[in-house]
Amino acid sequence: MTQSNRAVVWVSQKTLEIQNRPITPPGPNDVLVKVITTGICGSDAHNWSSASVSKQLILGHESAGIIAEVGSNVKDRVVGQRVAIEPGFACLKCEFCLRGNQNTCANLKYCGMDPTGGTLQQYFTCGAHMAVPLPEGISWEEAGAIQPLAIAVQLARRAGLTASKTLAIFGCGPLGLLVIAIAKAYGVRKIIVFDIEQSRLDFALSYGADIGILSPPPAPAEPKSDPLKHATTFTSTVIKDHNLGGGQGIDISIEASGAETCAQMALTILKPGGTCIQAGLGKQLANVPLFLLTAKELTLKGTVRFTPGCYEEAIDLVAQKRVDLKPLITRTYPLTQAAEAFEVQAGRREVKIVIFNQE
Repeated sequence: MTQSNRAVVWVSQKTLEIQNRPITPPGPNDVLVKVITTGICGSDAHNWSSASVSKQLILGHESAGIIAEVGSNVKDRVVGQRVAIEPGFACLKCEFCLRGNQNTCANLKYCGMDPTGGTLQQYFTCGAHMAVPLPEGISWEEAGAIQPLAIAVQLARRAGLTASKTLAIFGCGPLGLLVIAIAKAYGVRKIIVFDIEQSRLDFALSYGADIGILSPPPAPAEPKSDPLKHATTFTSTVIKDHNLGGGQGIDISIEASGAETCAQMALTILKPGGTCIQAGLGKQLANVPLFLLTAKELTLKGTVRFTPGCYEEAIDLVAQKRVDLKPLITRTYPLTQAAEAFEVQAGRREVKIVIFNQE
């Protein structure tokens, strides 16, 4: 193929280059996608700021585009078809894949995650099953945010979100906001959100949350300080002030910030029998109130990426206008200005940035 294939490449800490890379010809069971849009994710920003990523790594994994070529064995995808790209290369053979948990595949490779090249390039080759059909009614900007919405769908599955539940979300970044969107689509009864920035709370309230509360600073780092008491005092006051669960607490909490104090509050705000979903990536080792897990019969679950059907459900929710992604996409950039886009992303001045790969 003679087309250019400009790609966003990590060359050193906080330094990107636009390089022309070879186009990988599709194999018999693959498709070649002309990538139109790619959203920037927190993990992309982490790679950008890291000093230990493999040099020449192509970033990106939240992409959508148009099929430009299909492999000889592909019968269910066609040239010209709009698709969202699932960025996980699961082996489909290990015990986890065979039971439907490709998100925890023992041999998983993930686009833009060292050492697997990503989708911030003009053309990307993947298995045909990883190219999920995308209806015409979804804009390319929205298509660049389907992948994180699929992650929110998986989170909702893990949490068991239903119309009768009350929900607390700690952290109003893109994931927390997408959980609000999913919760509203599922008819969750009440959504209360927490963040350390008032502007993010204001945005969350405009996007569907019922109550927004500024989180307190962490407990002082003193020998006599008690972080659990600090968290419990705060959440007890919130429960009482807003009469949550008749004074007993919340049904489901989502920790989407990764902050240790939020992980503690996400457990202390729960009513007996409640469920906490840990989605934020924080320290490798954190203090959590194990006694509460036993005394109140709480459930603590982790969640990562997405499982089969999450992409299709995310796409359906947007196509049916039950989820509106447009307010989240606050800035777009051409691929040639990716370096500037990552600088802006690092400054937390935008909610969601989408890059147009062909520009």
